[in-house]
Amino acid sequence: MSLTQIAYTSRRLIKFGSIGVVAFSMLWGISTAAYKAYMAAHPPYVAPTVKFGRIPRLIFPEKETQLKKFTYELPNDAIPTFKDQAKVYVIYRPDKTLLALEEDKKTAASFGFTSEPVETEIGIYKFQDVTNNKTLTVNVLTGDFIMTYPYGSDQMLLNPEKMVSKTEAIEIASGFLKKGDKMTDDLLNGEKAVTFWKIEGDGLKSVSSQSEANAARVDLYRQSLDNLPILSVNFGQASVSVLVSGSSMETKKIIGVNFKDMSINQASYSTYPIKTGQEVIDSLNSGNYWIAKDVSSESVTVRKIYLAYFEPMTLTNYLQPIFVIEGDNNFVAYIPAIKSNYIKQESDLSPTAAPSAQPSSATTSAVKN
Repeated sequence: MSLTQIAYTSRRLIKFGSIGVVAFSMLWGISTAAYKAYMAAHPPYVAPTVKFGRIPRLIFPEKETQLKKFTYELPNDAIPTFKDQAKVYVIYRPDKTLLALEEDKKTAASFGFTSEPVETEIGIYKFQDVTNNKTLTVNVLTGDFIMTYPYGSDQMLLNPEKMVSKTEAIEIASGFLKKGDKMTDDLLNGEKAVTFWKIEGDGLKSVSSQSEANAARVDLYRQSLDNLPILSVNFGQASVSVLVSGSSMETKKIIGVNFKDMSINQASYSTYPIKTGQEVIDSLNSGNYWIAKDVSSESVTVRKIYLAYFEPMTLTNYLQPIFVIEGDNNFVAYIPAIKSNYIKQESDLSPTAAPSAQPSSATTSAVKN
């Protein structure tokens, strides 16, 4: 073979070899992307890890309610389907009461409460701001606190020169929480809702517009977790709220605060088996549910069933999922989602109850899992 033929053959080999390499690379890339897409859409099944063992049952406030008869008009006329498992997260709790108190003293000072607190119950401390007639009650075991001001007896608050807008109310409320380093990331990134209120006597009356109001309540919801909302016992109301007045006086802008602390350790979780859609229906029909928002009628048409996380009202170390049932006329009910054989039984539970900074005369009730 001549040198000319060798050069010609070499050039063709290089040309078609390059084309082959490019074609192979493209085919490899497409195949890899297709495989990744398939695996993302069809991940390998992993059984629930259940690494916390049996966990405490959810506790709801006890209330007298009339059991309902349910009919169902669900999307696509079908019982909803869910994954067979959901995550249970660890809630961080301080284990040193004295250290927690010292931290809470710093928080109180940032809010203007500089005097020494008085312990009114085990773990419950009351701070007084005599100058501004405000009270701060803190639960050092949970981090919860409430701040009160006797706004009903302050005539200067009844007719403000300029009532705050929704945007201004959010800015004032967020600024107050930031002072005490309480504007956590989940509150910062969560939804914020503003409602208008009118001070009447020692209470508040809901009003529909800014022009009628002399106070605005800012509800700060926690950022959703695993694309699931985090709900409290008060459906439609956040567990962190700040009441803002229309006063131009700095010391009278914040007239009420309810703060329920919950430090979720998102890196520490375990998966647990949850009930099926049919089992949720069966629980409803058998009367095994807790009503978050009631209606006067005996019959309720259920329109929606979905998963959420329930912010515990009692001292516990776990954030658990629940099923939320929504029906006509704003009816709402909760059902624990974790299957009963992974929940501690009554004989396993401690008879003692943790103190709460939230004033309440209601007893508590456990819905059967």
